[in-house]
Amino acid sequence: MQNLLVIMDMNNGFAKKGNLFSPRTANLINPIADYCKKSKEKGWTILALSDTHDPQDIEMESFPSHCLAGSDESEVVDEIKPYCDFILPKFTTGGFFEIQEASQENKLLDLRRYEEIHVVGCCTDLCVFNFCLITQKHMEYEYHKKRISRIPDIVVHKDLVDTYDSEGHEADKLNRFFWEHMKLNGIKVE
Repeated sequence: MQNLLVIMDMNNGFAKKGNLFSPRTANLINPIADYCKKSKEKGWTILALSDTHDPQDIEMESFPSHCLAGSDESEVVDEIKPYCDFILPKFTTGGFFEIQEASQENKLLDLRRYEEIHVVGCCTDLCVFNFCLITQKHMEYEYHKKRISRIPDIVVHKDLVDTYDSEGHEADKLNRFFWEHMKLNGIKVE
């Protein structure tokens, strides 16, 4: 079996410009590109999920306009894009459902086929957390129903995920809290 690397929201609208740009996300670009290179050399499949919205999406009620479909904000950053086997638009804070739907047409996107699912990108407390938690609980349910015989390990790399800093949203504190919360839910945080 092989491993899957999921790159979460390393797109221009978070890492380079826009209403939700964060220098903390920008600082992830080169380390994630380096990790992609190493993962590719090991033969891993690399999937990038990229926030892509319509102006009326529910998420726009909680956050300012960002990563609109058709804009360069919704594009994966150039430093990472060449390593990606797949790039999927992501309409939710997580991306699990987008992958599930795409896996109906491409079995390489079936998360059950992988031994380990490694997760990098932004934001620790939003998309990374939601993807990991929903995926883990879905796999636990499938295992309980005996539809799968093993659950892939989900591995979050602490040095390759981050969240934004703003008033009332302390990045370092939130990173620590959500890493611990993921661990409590069966997700490996390294």
